[in-house]
Amino acid sequence: MKNKHLSPIDRILLKFSKDTDDMNDLLGEISTSIVVDDTLFLAYDESAAIERLRWKGDKYTKHKTFELDDFFDLPDGKGEMDIEGLAWEKPYLWFTGSMSLKRNEPNPDDDDEKGAAKLLEIDTDDNRFTLGRIPCEYDEDKNEWTPVQELETTDGVLKGMIMEGGTRSTVLSELLSVDDHIAPFMKIPCKENGFDIEGLAVQGERIFLGLRGPVLSGWATVIEFGVHERNGYLHMDGRGDDEKPYRKHFIKMAGMGIREINVDPETNDLLILAGPTMDLDGTISAWRIKGGLPEKPISFTHDPERMFDVVDGTNLEHGKDKAEGMAILNDGNYLITFDSPREDRFEGDRGVWVDVYKGQ
Repeated sequence: MKNKHLSPIDRILLKFSKDTDDMNDLLGEISTSIVVDDTLFLAYDESAAIERLRWKGDKYTKHKTFELDDFFDLPDGKGEMDIEGLAWEKPYLWFTGSMSLKRNEPNPDDDDEKGAAKLLEIDTDDNRFTLGRIPCEYDEDKNEWTPVQELETTDGVLKGMIMEGGTRSTVLSELLSVDDHIAPFMKIPCKENGFDIEGLAVQGERIFLGLRGPVLSGWATVIEFGVHERNGYLHMDGRGDDEKPYRKHFIKMAGMGIREINVDPETNDLLILAGPTMDLDGTISAWRIKGGLPEKPISFTHDPERMFDVVDGTNLEHGKDKAEGMAILNDGNYLITFDSPREDRFEGDRGVWVDVYKGQ
């Protein structure tokens, strides 16, 4: 399979509020994004919050932060959730943490003994095991969506909810811990081919989670399930076969793991941003599965369409411009956001430039 290197057709400035806490983390660690009308929602690694910007002239600005612990009783309050997926299904904004483990890393000033001890430490953040949705209210004058605690509709009052779970777990992660394919990777840290959610898409009653890891002999994985409300929480439906309330979709993408997934509302195609599972430089590509994934307990997609390869900063500087987010713009083009952006992407002390690729 040939690479399909394309250059961006445009770039857009994201300008954040000067009152933002942890501005350096926000500018440098954007992990996921979604566009809804003139509203851009995004998240970054170190927080448990969703950032909202609005299209204004030629950039996204009018920034506001929505802390998720203002909506839910989170295990660790404002502690890191590692939000890696956002999705939209009117009027809900969906979000998910990575549900992954992480390995501690030595600092440059650690001696050898201390560094070796840190590499043995595997931990997680309590908030990482959170998946949920928040209703959003529409302002017609501003063409803007705002997350709210409750939304009154003709069908009743809609409230934000998260998935049922326990300490450092959800019912989903507990089920996957005994899954034939996934279980061996549940105790392996992220970026080491361990279990790591990095994509979320919602299509009607179908919820898709894209996994950065594990990649099994070159096959990336999407987990699908449905939910219903009960006692103030989201509970998994009995989707899949008689034994598993979820589906597994395996996709061959040149050995890449999933960084972001979207469902094209016009075509129902599944769009995937994929790249290395491990923490290394490498090609990051956009893929398409025409018509989406089949409604089967297990499926294999051998030949997804490789739309384009993102021209990234690793060609110029190690560890820079790692594409993490892909959102569908209103004109059908793709907005690509980056973790560890190059210095020339920064605009002043509160702006960062992101790329636009032509829709296929």
